[in-house]
This record gives sequence, structure tokens and C-alpha cells, in this order.
Amino acid sequence: MKYFAALLIAIISFVSQASQDSAESLALRKSYPIQLYMGACVVTRAQPAKVESQAKEMGFTEAKRELANQYLQGHKGKAWVSKNEHGNFAIAAQDRELCSVFIHQGSPEKLMASMEAWLPPEGSGFSYKKEIVSKSGPLETTSYKIFRGAKLMEQWVITLSTQPNSKLVAIMSYDASQA
Repeated sequence: MKYFAALLIAIISFVSQASQDSAESLALRKSYPIQLYMGACVVTRAQPAKVESQAKEMGFTEAKRELANQYLQGHKGKAWVSKNEHGNFAIAAQDRELCSVFIHQGSPEKLMASMEAWLPPEGSGFSYKKEIVSKSGPLETTSYKIFRGAKLMEQWVITLSTQPNSKLVAIMSYDASQA
């Protein structure tokens, strides 16, 4: 519970910092995909029951088993899908404390920038380490390990596809098992 409180304080400080940011940075923080990620994965700390509640509250419907299996990538859990004015999205909560938002359209660069806009600013009491985890053809996976002092608090991961006309542009994941 104390980690959730620390995370909530960090998010509030990030939001207050946003008022000092440029209009572009604020727009990145308010983009629909990052709002899905923050609301469904980060705030819930990837706890499956909480992710399910958030997904439903955000207007997502539970995916049929065959489709859910594609998003769950062979792991136990549940997935939800939504098609709206912002595009096509899915949220998957694996039982192994991994929550992912699948984004089927958009600019890979803007999606990464929107995630980075939420990283802790200097002086917040938090720091992060950015690391390219893998790169294979048009796919690149980047990890952001967020620390409070020397203690790893959480890990955000984004996988981007730069392949033109890709059916999946990005996956934003929150890995609670790493904290």
C-alpha cells in the first residue's frame, strides 16, 4: 500500500509539473494511448482484478478467448478490446503481474514521447534508467526502470514497430513483477 501511495504522489507531482511544461508536452501527457496505459496499467500496478475494473470503466469489452490469446501471448489472464474515435486498442492483464496496452495506430515516435513525458522529472525524488532491451528489424523494445533512491519501484516497457502499415504500432507494458 505504501508503494501505491508513493506512486500516487509521484503521479500527482508529474501532473503538477505538466502545468509548467510546454503545450506539446502537455498534449503528449493527455494523449489517449498514454491515458489508457496510465489508467489501466500504472495506477492498478498490473493487478488483474483492478485492471479488469479499469478496462470496463474505460468502455472496453472482454475479448473472446481466441483474440485474447493473441494479446496474452501464451500466458494466463484476460484481455479487453475497444474500437472508438481514437482507433483500435486492447488491454491485456497477465496473471504474472504484467499489464499491456496494445495500440494499433499512430506515430511510434509520438507514442514513445508520450510515455517519456510521464517519466519522473529531476528533483522529484525519483529517477529512471532507460535501456534498449532488444532491437530486431522494425521492432525495438525500450525499458524504463523507475527508482526511488536505489530501490526499483516499477518498470515501464514500450515496444514499437516502425514497419509501414503495421497492424500493431506499439505495446506499452507495466511489469509489476520487476519491482
